[in-house]
Amino acid sequence: MESVHGHNVLNLVKEQESALTRDALLVAISEQFGDTARYHTCSARDLTAEELIDQFVEKGKLVEAEGSIQYKGCNCHCH
Repeated sequence: MESVHGHNVLNLVKEQESALTRDALLVAISEQFGDTARYHTCSARDLTAEELIDQFVEKGKLVEAEGSIQYKGCNCHCH
C-alpha cells in the first residue's frame, strides 16, 4: 500500500475554491489518493485520512470552524 505525504493533502485543501466540510474533504482525499491510501508526515506514519486531518488541525495547519475546514499554512521546512 502506498503512503502519501501529508503535504499532498495540504496542497489539495489549499487548492479548493472554498472551505470544505470534513466529510467533503474526506471524499476529495479518497477521490485523489484512493480509498485504501495511508498517509505520513515528517513526524507520523501510517495515518488514516481522518487521523491526518486531526493532526493538521491540532498543529494549526488546517482550521476547523463552523463545520468547515480551511488551509491555514505550513511552516514546515522538511520539503
